[in-house]
Amino acid sequence: MLSGFAERGFAVIGVHPIGHGKSSRDIKRYTIRDIVQNGRDAVTFAIERYFLPIIVMGASQGGLVAAAIAAEDERVAATFPNNVILVELPDSAGLSHFPKWMWCMHRPMKVLFKFFALLFPDLQIPVRFYLKYKRICSNRAFWNMALEDSLCLRHYSLYFLSSLFTTHFPGLTDGSIRCPLYLITDSGDGLFTKSYVKKVFERLQAPHKEMITFHLNDHMLIVNYPQEVCEKLTNIIHQQFAL
Repeated sequence: MLSGFAERGFAVIGVHPIGHGKSSRDIKRYTIRDIVQNGRDAVTFAIERYFLPIIVMGASQGGLVAAAIAAEDERVAATFPNNVILVELPDSAGLSHFPKWMWCMHRPMKVLFKFFALLFPDLQIPVRFYLKYKRICSNRAFWNMALEDSLCLRHYSLYFLSSLFTTHFPGLTDGSIRCPLYLITDSGDGLFTKSYVKKVFERLQAPHKEMITFHLNDHMLIVNYPQEVCEKLTNIIHQQFAL
């Protein structure tokens, strides 16, 4: 998808955040806030090099990061998060495959999460322990590619997961976002349900917010349908900035 934007004349920066992709794996303990800071550093880099309006995008975990960057950095001209998790919502527990009765216990569960993360910060948790692969993507070819890719993380430390599932970003809902926000979602997303996305969208605060809905029945939109997503977002960007 990033290549698609580059082909359409955009300057594109793809970030390998701390502990991910081609970044060093030597640093074991990092948080979701560290990744947000990586994004803000990339915004600084982009402004200094290109002097252009900065648009921040991210998917799934990166969707939260993209929205959080916009909430904490007034230099961002627009943000396009592909789904956002709000940890303060009890329904957020539904993103995992833990029993539904645990949803009403989300506050004490977060306390326990932090406690065990202090005791066993470096404990590696397989992604499939808390997420069902089929809800992420039912395409076997996708998983063949992902599981063979040496850059793909299949485990996260308890230290990081604790930060991901307990860190509250108040700027997402208190009006700190000063740029247009376009929430990207799919009507058939197996991980982020329609009801959850609606609750999140209602709580997000921005001077202009809009939901962009695809009907491709896939959580991994940007990987499996990059051209379709790129084309639609390009049209919106051109309209937003009168390019």
